[in-house]
Amino acid sequence: MSAPSALPEPALALWRFTAQEPATVHVPPDGCRDLIVIAPAAGPPVCLVSALSQASETHAFAPGDRATGVRLRPGARFDERALLALARAREGGDDDDLLEAVGAATRLDARVDEALACLRDAPSLPLAQARLGVSARSLERLLSPRTGRGPLWWRSLARARRCARGLAGATPLAALAADHGYADQAHMTRDLRRWFGHAPTRLRMMPSLLQALSSSGYG
Repeated sequence: MSAPSALPEPALALWRFTAQEPATVHVPPDGCRDLIVIAPAAGPPVCLVSALSQASETHAFAPGDRATGVRLRPGARFDERALLALARAREGGDDDDLLEAVGAATRLDARVDEALACLRDAPSLPLAQARLGVSARSLERLLSPRTGRGPLWWRSLARARRCARGLAGATPLAALAADHGYADQAHMTRDLRRWFGHAPTRLRMMPSLLQALSSSGYG
């Protein structure tokens, strides 16, 4: 990941990937959407906007395949068709052209930003609502139409990502569950399996996935 000075406000990072050999990349859910240009070793470039993932995904790359992307901030708003049109008009350009497309076609909503930050950091959903001074219904009506997901989804994702990152250490699983507000270890196991496809004991043996969870994203 890199964060150049020219990074527009709605973007979190500019990233690049080149496959030196056949590769399968594991991408955990991060609450972000990415504008991506894939340049296959054979074939024309492909420009796309990733979906807001609800579970870990795997992507296969052939040797020589290249990908460049701009990770957008959680809740960044844009017209997907317009963003892709701008990006395709700049195909063949450099990174600044891709960043210019993001800057021109995406924006942030201050109310959504505040709500997502509060949900990320609050110990519970009711406490987040209290801190924001809104009802559960008002928070749902703010986030669901603007982000495509409701408050519970965002808070659950942030907690699961933080908890999974803790698996890189030696903290016992029961203690890790308590530290992150799960009812018990079984509750944590179900949640991490839902988000990342594996139980905590298995995730501890997947350093590449845990490392991916340390990259920019929600939570």
